[in-house]
Amino acid sequence: MPGSSQDNPSPVPIRPAATVVLLREQRSRLEVLLTRRSAQLAFMGDLWVFPGGRLDDADLAPETADRVLPEAREGCRGRLAAMSGEALQMAVSIGLHIAGCRETFEECGVLLARRPDGSPCDAAQIERLKAHRREFAATGGAFLQMLQSEDLYLDVAQLVYWSHWITPSREGKRYDTRFFAVEVPASQQASVDRTEATEHAWVTAEEAFERSSRGAMKLAPPTLATLQDLRDAYARHGSLAALLAGERQRNVPPILPKLVDVEGKMMVVLPWDPEYPQLGGEACLVADRYPEHLTRQPSRRELPPGSVKSA
Repeated sequence: MPGSSQDNPSPVPIRPAATVVLLREQRSRLEVLLTRRSAQLAFMGDLWVFPGGRLDDADLAPETADRVLPEAREGCRGRLAAMSGEALQMAVSIGLHIAGCRETFEECGVLLARRPDGSPCDAAQIERLKAHRREFAATGGAFLQMLQSEDLYLDVAQLVYWSHWITPSREGKRYDTRFFAVEVPASQQASVDRTEATEHAWVTAEEAFERSSRGAMKLAPPTLATLQDLRDAYARHGSLAALLAGERQRNVPPILPKLVDVEGKMMVVLPWDPEYPQLGGEACLVADRYPEHLTRQPSRRELPPGSVKSA
């Protein structure tokens, strides 16, 4: 074994979370929105990530689920599974879709919602609501109140379930995160909140890789893997519309990496690595369910320095 790993001395709770990958097509190129997390944050500080965050109690409330149209709620049934492979409870599945929409609005000002007749929000309405998003983020249930007062319904049917990542057991904070992909609404402009996120950028995967290679953009392994996956999917499908339609039924197995110290470098080892079963740390291995779009990626990636915060 070329390295060794160790777990936290006490169990760390794994919190459900959701991330939304906002996409747009510019001059026949696929661009992705990345936001830079504040360097002061304990988890993934100073890294460039997709908007997202943990599932809140308000996201699970029946009143919040009522802000998702019935046919879209039904579309969440059986869509997400636990690490064990069992389907999540309906309320949790809907709640994770809601959490992704809420965090996307709070962090980058994009509201994935529609009016009752299915028409999109207009630009003036979005700008008016964006002015209060810090208040919404700071107050539990405020996002629901906004949706109710504006009579808006979250557009969760547009979210394409993209991937499922679990933080390694060596980390001091752990999340069970569902990644969703969606095209940014044409009338909306992203802007960061300047608290959790300090910058944002629309980039192609190749631009992100180039910036990462010269140290100008620190990317976590799940972000790198997602960018590579999106680049390859776009090449297969030829357009953003075809990508989202063609990947709607994609195979999404759980990915629980392990952390290994290899000659002074912290490496993330992914489940399709030959040595994964023998390494220390919590494992989740579903070898028969890892599709080719995952297994053709590197099975080991170096973790950006300073991004591991032990408990």
